[in-house]
Amino acid sequence: MNLSRALRHLSALTVALALASCATHTPNATILNPITAVIAQGDGVTTQVTSSDSRMPEMEASALADKITQAVQSMAQPGAGSPSNYELSVNITRYTKGSGFIRTAMPGMGQMHLDGVVTVYQMPNRVPVGEFSIHKAFAMGGLYDLTVNMNTISNTYAKAVAKTVCQVR
Repeated sequence: MNLSRALRHLSALTVALALASCATHTPNATILNPITAVIAQGDGVTTQVTSSDSRMPEMEASALADKITQAVQSMAQPGAGSPSNYELSVNITRYTKGSGFIRTAMPGMGQMHLDGVVTVYQMPNRVPVGEFSIHKAFAMGGLYDLTVNMNTISNTYAKAVAKTVCQVR
């Protein structure tokens, strides 16, 4: 194998890895009110997802709530002290599936968005212990787009919420 062919293969691999990380890159949260409690193993967690964007179907809101709860439970760190109960109230402010055809044909168009504000409540008195927003978008086009769907974006969104409330860096 000559050097130029090896460089072409390495370049193609680098581009493929960069594209693959875009849809699954966990976005950082913007803290609106500092989180004063850390959800730990053994804590009870429920998630309620509502949407002020009428484009989000009820079934997808329910699925996102389940994904967030599961992600939080899997990322929770060992806790010290007695277990607490928390409710995560997620209000989706922007939900756009976009168009896969348009994204494939015209990169940058037909974007997918999942934006929302998460409020963490300590139960049973429903005392707010933190609030943050997360914005996840995907606009990559071409053949890579054929493997990305709203499920990929919602999984990444759920991980971002879990990393924030469990304070995983």
